[in-house]
Amino acid sequence: MRSPLASYRAQILAGVAAGVAVLAAVWLYLLFGPLSAALDTQQQAGLETAARLTISALRDVEPGPAMQETVRQLGRASSVRLTVIDANGVVLADSEADPATMENHADRPEVVEALRGSTGTAQRQSETLGQPFLYVAVPVTDEMSDDIAVVRAAEPLAHSRDVTGGVRRAGVALLVVALFGAFFAAWRLADAFAAPVERLAAAAETMARGDLSARLDRVHGPLGPLAESLSYLRDQLQRRVAQLEGERARLQEVIDGLDDAVLLVENGVIKASNRAALDLFGDPYARTLAGREVTTISGPETLRSAVLEALEADCRTEMSVGPTPLQHTYLLRAAPLTSHHAPPTYLVIVSDVTRSARLDAMRRDFVANASHELKTPATGILLLAESAAAAARDGDTAQTLTFLDQIHREAERLRALVGDLLDLSRLEGEPSTAGPVDVRAAVDLAVSAHRRAAEEKRLILSIDASAVEGRDVYAACDATDLAIALDNVLANAIAYTDEGSVTVRIAAENGSVVVEVADTGVGIPPEHLPRVFERFYRVDAARSRNSGGTGLGLALVKHAMERCGGSAAIASEVGRGTTVTLTLPAA
Repeated sequence: MRSPLASYRAQILAGVAAGVAVLAAVWLYLLFGPLSAALDTQQQAGLETAARLTISALRDVEPGPAMQETVRQLGRASSVRLTVIDANGVVLADSEADPATMENHADRPEVVEALRGSTGTAQRQSETLGQPFLYVAVPVTDEMSDDIAVVRAAEPLAHSRDVTGGVRRAGVALLVVALFGAFFAAWRLADAFAAPVERLAAAAETMARGDLSARLDRVHGPLGPLAESLSYLRDQLQRRVAQLEGERARLQEVIDGLDDAVLLVENGVIKASNRAALDLFGDPYARTLAGREVTTISGPETLRSAVLEALEADCRTEMSVGPTPLQHTYLLRAAPLTSHHAPPTYLVIVSDVTRSARLDAMRRDFVANASHELKTPATGILLLAESAAAAARDGDTAQTLTFLDQIHREAERLRALVGDLLDLSRLEGEPSTAGPVDVRAAVDLAVSAHRRAAEEKRLILSIDASAVEGRDVYAACDATDLAIALDNVLANAIAYTDEGSVTVRIAAENGSVVVEVADTGVGIPPEHLPRVFERFYRVDAARSRNSGGTGLGLALVKHAMERCGGSAAIASEVGRGTTVTLTLPAA
């Protein structure tokens, strides 16, 4: 809690209060110190005067009743108790009591002093009247009566104390009124001087908290330049903050546009992140990662552990994480940002390299499979050639011709495999912009090319174009790509159908052209369906090789369709046949 003296107003009031307190102390000192002493001195002087006047009045009066009466009259006239004492301390006359009843006064301090020749004073309780008195004893000179040695005047202290008390009460009352007036004036003065300062201080404090919309009232007087400077500073800060906010927003947009997850970690706390990091490490309902401890992030546990491990290393780190149980692979890079007098800060970048990792795996598998597929016919040709040469040397013409026929088949198989690989390489290139292509004509051409193979197996190969009767059917596709797809689908359908039919249906719907190739062949088991479009994948490897298949047919179909923005799908039931659906964008 702030001290009351922390404000400028309180400091002004405290200063005025201190000054008033000093003046009040001086005033009270004068009331209770010098004033009391002055009143006591005045009272003492009055009593001394009364005593001397009494001496003068008794110059020609003899001791006895006459002196007693004279003293009594003087005492009533002056309201002062008068006592006449001889050199032995015997009371000769007293204005308040009978001298005969009074004891000897030779031991009274004021009388002792007066008998020595000087004026004596004393304050004490009167034994005769029972109240405190001020006593002043004045010695009588030699030329006066020999009987009188000392005339003493006395007065109750209550009189002077009453006067002193009245003066003090009046002084204290005036002091209280003066204090109230002084504090009121100080309050107004503090308000006049402190109000502008407090307004400026409040505005500066608001600005320090980050609120630059604080209003600054115009201030007149000596504080005017300060107010103008503060207003100018606020405007400058507003422009600078707006500029920084704009740069921060642009920077946030830039890192949000990155596919990689980005974290800026300072002292174990996330200071900045992008949208990809929120998707990867955030909770389902989290809106930002900024301000969270890095140890509280979510996401795959292996990736979290890798991030924490990278932050503990005081060097640039790069590691591969995965594959996770969801078959994701990540590349983690962490770099310390070094600057003087700064807390430990790290830039963490997490890239999802799942696709590239899968492509690398597919490329390795492709190379391995292609090498194997090429090696098989090449090895067969070599062995058959050696066998044919041996049979020729032995003069076995029939066996030599048999080996040469097998060499021809293996060479055809090798040629088909190389052709499919070339087609696959072409289909993996840039998307084609050729077209449109007449789908009906392309289907007719493909069916004509495979009709002889179907007739050899006594299969019914037909086209069903009733859905597009009387309509032109064109697709936005390269004619060669469509021909490759239809050729491979029909070849597979005829190869895996021993009896029945192969039907090609053409339809057009919702801006797409659909070509279905349905057969009544052996079908495909359900567990194989998700992988039939993979390269070199065969459901029945022995049958595929016997039929001359390369294992790339459906892979070529998939790439051909994707190249023109279409798709390929397959549905099959074991023993009842297979249907391959090609969907093309209509032209």
